Amino acid sequence: METLARSPARSCLLLLLIASATLLFRLGGLPLCGSDEPRYARIAEEMLARGRWITPVLEGRPWFEKPPLYYWLTMPLFATLGVGETTARLAPALCGLACALTVFWLGRRLGAPLGGFYGAAILLTSVGFVGFARSASTDMPLTACLTLALSVLCARIVDPVTPSWSLLCAYGVLGLAVLAKGPVALVLAAGTCVLFWWLDERGGSLRKWRMGAGLLTVAAVSLPWFFLVFRENGFAFVSFFFVNHNLVRYVSGIHHHSETFFYYVPVFLALFFPWSGWMALFLAPRPMGRWYAAQEWNPATLFLTCWAVFPLLFFSLSQSKLPGYILPSLPPMSLLLGRKLQDLANRSPANPGAAAWTYLLICAGVAGALPLFFNVSYGGRWKAGLALSSCVLGPGVWAFLQGRRGKIETAMRCTMLQGLLVIMGVGWLAFPVLGDYHSTRTIARQALADRLKLEPIITYRFFHHSLLYYTGYQVAGYLQTEKELKQFALRNPSFLVVTQGFRFEELQKLQGFSVSILGSQGKLRLFRISHR
Repeated sequence: METLARSPARSCLLLLLIASATLLFRLGGLPLCGSDEPRYARIAEEMLARGRWITPVLEGRPWFEKPPLYYWLTMPLFATLGVGETTARLAPALCGLACALTVFWLGRRLGAPLGGFYGAAILLTSVGFVGFARSASTDMPLTACLTLALSVLCARIVDPVTPSWSLLCAYGVLGLAVLAKGPVALVLAAGTCVLFWWLDERGGSLRKWRMGAGLLTVAAVSLPWFFLVFRENGFAFVSFFFVNHNLVRYVSGIHHHSETFFYYVPVFLALFFPWSGWMALFLAPRPMGRWYAAQEWNPATLFLTCWAVFPLLFFSLSQSKLPGYILPSLPPMSLLLGRKLQDLANRSPANPGAAAWTYLLICAGVAGALPLFFNVSYGGRWKAGLALSSCVLGPGVWAFLQGRRGKIETAMRCTMLQGLLVIMGVGWLAFPVLGDYHSTRTIARQALADRLKLEPIITYRFFHHSLLYYTGYQVAGYLQTEKELKQFALRNPSFLVVTQGFRFEELQKLQGFSVSILGSQGKLRLFRISHR
């Protein structure tokens, strides 16, 4: 590891190899899942086809939920590499790589080259970070832009002679963060800086950061798009984007994402796995048996801590909570842990204390839960969960044993290997299962292949955005009641229905119609209903 600390080129090469395994391996092997991936991919596709770069459009209608950065990054990829799952996810994956390399750079700037490498490797082998980096969504572009911007501000604290152009570039990237997900980017950046300034006893950090010129740069980058989209759409954009999807989303549960205040405690542990247990290293008391006051901390450490903590606090107070909201906390936490591991590695011998036991308990809990989770949630497919458990437990036990012996570097290598095996294991073993239960690509393609002429395709008491995407938005209706189903059947002599398998008995109640099953995917079934 000392060789890596002395050689940035070797460190970067190794990080690129890790990233190729965790971020790019089978990137398109999983169908577009959930509600966001198919929608965002389709919006980029439609904007490219229509030659529109200002107003996002879905099914020909304006879609104001998110700003355009993800679409802007993806449209050229669609144009050059073609439309598909891989190209839809490539921009977020590259943003994830940018996050890791920024953490590595910042670690070196703060005088912890090995800690920077550890931090970047931790990020690239954390299952939650990698999961979002492999997702066609806006969370990773936001996180990458915030990481780049705040890293430069952090470096400025310890090196006030940082060139002014780098500060302006940082604020320009912060403007891109606003274009990634809206004003929340400014809230997270400003909240981090203000919290640091307050804990640092109102030091001179604000002057070092040249906030006035910085805010003008942020405005110069972000405001033109907001002006142009307002000019095209008027106050409908203001109402939908700023009011409904920012202010109202934060202060109310109107979007059905309400959770308890402590929701993000288990979520953070899950996102940071397999490194969650090693965070117990932070709980060890300082020398002389006491904790340091905030004013006694290294300024860079204090800034990184504020950066990691503020998003957790801010979104814990929100009435709408989703796991991806706290993604910006992962890069600073990974660097904090990387620097802590460097400190331990320099001791002879290192003593990780209770952290090794905490790590082992978390690994054992995850390994035990995986087969049960796959068995209950995915139709008895416990074997995939058991195989993933072996990826968790094998390297996990070895990392624990090495940690208890004071061989912290070996323990870290084992934990990195564990993250690699789990992530690649998900790609090999879990993608077929996840694709069956979180997407509808298979059944959508079968519906298009089996339909007779312009036979309508509908859903019954079921809705999934991926079905719209993979049928080319050719779903004719989303029926919720038996009455609606009967009325539709009377108007159409033959049609295809995608619904959950247990709805078969309800379909058979249609008098004068025959119901035949054409295919299945996970819990879903494809039926043809026709007049007898």
